[in-house]
Amino acid sequence: MAILGSTEHALVTWINSLPPSVGIAPISSLGDLADGVSLSKILLDVDKEYFDSSAIEPPLTGEEKPSFIATVRNLKPLYKALSTYYTDILHLGTLDSLSVPNVSLLAKDGSIQDAAKLVRLVLLVCINSVTKNSEYLDSIQRISDVDAKNTLLELIAEGQQGVDHNQGGLPTEYEIDARIQAEVGKVVARYELLEAAHAELQEQNRALQDSYGKIKQENASLQEQVAQAGGMSRLQVEIAEKKAKSQTEYLQKEMQDLEEQLSEKDKKLVDSDIKMKELLVQVRSADQVKPGIAQQSDSNLVRSKPYTLS
Repeated sequence: MAILGSTEHALVTWINSLPPSVGIAPISSLGDLADGVSLSKILLDVDKEYFDSSAIEPPLTGEEKPSFIATVRNLKPLYKALSTYYTDILHLGTLDSLSVPNVSLLAKDGSIQDAAKLVRLVLLVCINSVTKNSEYLDSIQRISDVDAKNTLLELIAEGQQGVDHNQGGLPTEYEIDARIQAEVGKVVARYELLEAAHAELQEQNRALQDSYGKIKQENASLQEQVAQAGGMSRLQVEIAEKKAKSQTEYLQKEMQDLEEQLSEKDKKLVDSDIKMKELLVQVRSADQVKPGIAQQSDSNLVRSKPYTLS
């Protein structure tokens, strides 16, 4: 699991990547979300009718910051609505104790750890929303910070691991359908984000290769000029050689790092493809699952082809 520092950075980056239409100001820390106002606006954007009753009104201009008691009173119904939406509307299961934020600590001390839990839950609701998931997935794809994007992918994947599916008794046909749909959707979303990150790394690699080629041409041109001019001073030659060597070594190191990142992305894409195929087998073998789910899964697999390094 990602360490808290990288988790906070990734979630802050995601919040700041949301479109202006959501109506929230940029933040520098998850502590800026402790009053719940910005998170409430995100949830209203996801499902205004459902979250309207738990919405938190922002303080008026010049009004004092809400007290601890008032903040807790605002956060509790917000979290209750959020968790109920997660379990009962999206049918994603029951959150385990490690995923539940302590809203009292969040209101009292601006606990970053509890803020991260709450924001991650909001993230999972956004990317699983029936009507808004594509918009929120696009906001993640637009993030240029590769590390933050990868951490968000990890958080999305970990969200499924933090769910308790054993709720007693046999699941209904609807619950089975919903769970498989949600799982397929998560894998497809992760696959698409990995494809975008992979393509971005490939573009960076191509740019570095172009720069490397230009430096080699400049070096060859310089040597030709030296030969035509009858030679340069020893000091000039040393300076030119050191400059060319430094630039070449730097670009070689950058290219090596990118190749390693590309290789890692390629492995993750293959793993995601295998996971999608495993899910398709589960869909086809479950007697309770409706035929439409298998058809939907087939279309996802056709659309998401294995990615290979060029």
